Amino acid sequence: MKLSKDQMTSGYLTHELRAPLTAIRCALEVFLNKNQEELQEEDRKILEIALRNTSKLNLLINDIMELSKIQTGRMQMFPVPTDPVQLARETAEEMYSWVQRAKLTLTVDAPEKCARVLADRRRTAQSLTNLISNALKFTPPGGSINVTVEEGKLKHSGFVIISVKDTGCGIAPEDILKVFGYFVQAGPSDKRTEGSGLGLSLARSMIELQGGTMWAASRPGEGSTFSFTLPVHVPGA
Repeated sequence: MKLSKDQMTSGYLTHELRAPLTAIRCALEVFLNKNQEELQEEDRKILEIALRNTSKLNLLINDIMELSKIQTGRMQMFPVPTDPVQLARETAEEMYSWVQRAKLTLTVDAPEKCARVLADRRRTAQSLTNLISNALKFTPPGGSINVTVEEGKLKHSGFVIISVKDTGCGIAPEDILKVFGYFVQAGPSDKRTEGSGLGLSLARSMIELQGGTMWAASRPGEGSTFSFTLPVHVPGA
């Protein structure tokens, strides 16, 4: 799916949105901190809601900017030999506070030794973060998220596979092919959360730009597994 010329142009306009949004957020923070003792509880809640929404708008702007780079061919990748196990563990560690807040458990299963991959560390970590964040949204308290790293076999020979498996609500078969679409949220309507609906499409695009693939497997009520491959680094190639 390609965005129209007008939609791509909107990506450039996001630069102009950041300045006023930042000014609004700063003004709200100053007012909230300066008038803590004078504010009524209801007024404080209104200001806090406004602050949270500026954060959501900022995330949406970032996602649209990334999407614009991909659609216009301006997103650059800088692949280097990378330890996929280390990358997975470090990315998971950065998500632990969010996982604990959601009352979930997050584990990483990986072999002691694994082939190095040729990958852009920042973009790969961003893609993995998006997958873990997606699992967080659709997994109820008490559930679990498991990240696995393994060397591919058969059709995935020459690649390393990184997967994120959750115990969430799962995805209906008819929605599996839609989850990577732009501005799409899959899952039961009563379980869908606020968000841009761009996280999974951005994650897949960034992996594909590195020569990998991404796919999903799920059943309603049995959780979901999102996996992607990265090419094994061949010294001298």
